[in-house]
Amino acid sequence: MISVKNIFKNFDKLEVLKGVSCEIQKGERVVLIGPSGSGKSTLLRCMNLLEEPTYGEVWLESDLLTSIDPYLHLDIIRLSKTYKELFSQRKEANPQMSDEEIDSYLISEIKEKDLLKKHEGKEYKKAIKELEKKNRVDINLARRDMGMVFQHFNLFNNLTVIDNLTLTPVTLGLKTKEEAEKTAMELLKRIGLSDKRDEYPAKLSGGQKQRIAIVRALAMNPKVMLFDEPTSALDPEMVGEVLDLIKELADEGMTMVIVTHEMGFAKEVGTRVLFMDNGKIAEEGTPSEVFDNPKNPRTIQFLKAVL
Repeated sequence: MISVKNIFKNFDKLEVLKGVSCEIQKGERVVLIGPSGSGKSTLLRCMNLLEEPTYGEVWLESDLLTSIDPYLHLDIIRLSKTYKELFSQRKEANPQMSDEEIDSYLISEIKEKDLLKKHEGKEYKKAIKELEKKNRVDINLARRDMGMVFQHFNLFNNLTVIDNLTLTPVTLGLKTKEEAEKTAMELLKRIGLSDKRDEYPAKLSGGQKQRIAIVRALAMNPKVMLFDEPTSALDPEMVGEVLDLIKELADEGMTMVIVTHEMGFAKEVGTRVLFMDNGKIAEEGTPSEVFDNPKNPRTIQFLKAVL
């Protein structure tokens, strides 16, 4: 469903993600855990390009969401001026080396030292352009298939609940106002908040706001749901009602990626757990593998502190 390939994310000189790769399969509930500042939310936001990766690629099924990263395509590297010049130099200096040995050495060196430049020749540019033309999609179209639920709800405070739920499908022309309202009311009834249809967000509790934010994303019929710490802004007594709704979605087979500090929830709902530390995935496995028998010393230290 989602393929993250060697993602780096820098904010000026701060490296937040350092070569993260992972695959999210259809129907999986992948939970991202780890200390604050480990890169969990940044990775989630890179999945739908709310943050543009510095390097690397993100794919949604067969659609490329980012620009092509030439370092992930060896054939493109070989078309670059840098590669050709270095190949000639290496061949002249080491005639005893085979072409395969030179190629292997140069590919590693170009990747490791980030030697590719902006101007690498027409052949190189053409290859990138053709690959992007074949695979890249408009991110705004792709986001229709990726529901996003934020830590602080992000409801439109100047709109009623029903207008929050119908705004996007109606504006994008995906549904008529009547169709969108019918869907919205079905979703509100599901979460027991149909009586709040004409209320403004300011009059709702935190738990109500977050449940409405979740069904607002569901109103677009997404293929995957991304949750960025959906309970961290809630009072403890409101956490349960939001987690129960997410559990319902999990039981229905919704593909989900969830950043959370709720370890019990992660263990119960997740089909796979990724533990992140210092911008990398330090450990991954099933909930029982990660929580009951962690291997990485940093994972062990973290779980001892939070459990």
